[in-house]
Amino acid sequence: MAWCLARSIALPLLVLASSSALAHSWYPVSCCSEQDCRPLDEEKGETATESKDGWRLWDGRIIARGIAKLSPDRQFHLCETRTKTILCFFAPSGGA
Repeated sequence: MAWCLARSIALPLLVLASSSALAHSWYPVSCCSEQDCRPLDEEKGETATESKDGWRLWDGRIIARGIAKLSPDRQFHLCETRTKTILCFFAPSGGA
């Protein structure tokens, strides 16, 4: 019985850990040190809207069109330092 309980707890943890690792697997090394990149969380108000200047983030920062990279999973991703310096930004093809 204890073995079944341990297995039922371990499996979801393994799935969560591997999905986090997979999310970082495609970020270029120049953008991320396995901790700087993440998808935007719309539920927390993190949005990107297209503007004539490029992409406007929820906090007012602007990312020029020429800097944005194509997102392979059709989601917005942001790579930034702890001081909010943008390293890379990924946008889906065709915008939002």
